[in-house]
Parts: sequence; C-alpha cells; structure tokens
Amino acid sequence: MSLITLDQFKEHARIDGDEQDADLQIKVDAANAYVLGYLPAQADDWEPPSDLVQAALLIAAHWYENREASLEGVLAEIPVGAADIIQNHREWVF
Repeated sequence: MSLITLDQFKEHARIDGDEQDADLQIKVDAANAYVLGYLPAQADDWEPPSDLVQAALLIAAHWYENREASLEGVLAEIPVGAADIIQNHREWVF
C-alpha cells in the first residue's frame, strides 16, 4: 500500500524528465513508509484521506529539497504541517 506515487510526487514538486527517477522513488517510498508507519494497518482497498496524501507529498518534497541533516536555521526532520496531519490520524493506546 502506498499513499503517493512517483508521478504524483513529480507533479507536486514540478520535476520534469526521468533522470532523477531512481533517487525520487527512494524518497517517495520513504515518505510512504514514514506516514504509514504511524497508522494502524489498513485493508488493501483502503482509500487514504487526502490530508495523508498531502503529508506524504510534503515529506517527500522536504527530503528532496533538504538532502542533508545539517542546515542553517531551523532543522526539522519533517515539515510541521505533515507532523500535525499524521498526529490527527494516529491511534493512541495507553
């Protein structure tokens, strides 16, 4: 199961051509795994909510633009908006 595809991400990030596809696919796969890893298991026919799709797109774009963990200014693993979206869909168990 995945939230976004390579083609969706390339359209979102306005990337033309296919010379970066292998690298971009890694980011897409990682963003899908990151978001889905916080959610309960879903059925194969589950239609992901559009806000989770947006979160995966934001994360993949962030990782594409910030390829290293060292940046000047604010350092964030993922965009704050994506974290907020994911938190809304998590199941909490105490």
